[in-house]
Amino acid sequence: MAATTPELEAIKQALLEGLRIPLTPAQGVEAFARHQLLAIRFHRAARLNQRSSDREGQGWCRFFREHFPRGDAHAPLLWGEWRVPLLKDETPGAGIVITHGQGWFHWQMTDVGLCIDLEPMWNDFEQSVEAFVTSLSADSQRRRAPVERWRDCRWEVKQVTAAAPGLYVSTAASVSSTATAIAPSRS
Repeated sequence: MAATTPELEAIKQALLEGLRIPLTPAQGVEAFARHQLLAIRFHRAARLNQRSSDREGQGWCRFFREHFPRGDAHAPLLWGEWRVPLLKDETPGAGIVITHGQGWFHWQMTDVGLCIDLEPMWNDFEQSVEAFVTSLSADSQRRRAPVERWRDCRWEVKQVTAAAPGLYVSTAASVSSTATAIAPSRS
């Protein structure tokens, strides 16, 4: 097996960084926000793994089939009723129950739907990312497109300056690493 490249390590870190935080049972609102962040990170990993012929939902299912430790049996449900409603409507969708701190309930079918407990899903995601990076490390041909996608989606914090007439203000801001500077129009 090939050694992991610095870029693959950076991808792994970008997907996992800041994901886990300690939560008490009383922190349900914070746990809900962490479910949203986790859905975002799953989506990002799936997009990096996606083949050019895949639509996003297909790429999501491919990521689960290829890298998720529990397999892809529930990937369409997670796409349509966990990821989409959490990110677009800030609610779990039909057929999904989300919890935290109740790992014994994770991946169980309930009378309402599939239970996703935050902390075990963090573990599942970490294992998925590890499997994804390992697969890329072993296949230089397959690695090319995901690394390229990752390069195109990076961001950084840097100093920016407002360039409006009569205004000169500078502040730290998050910007795309690949964005080109756009000169303000002069009227």
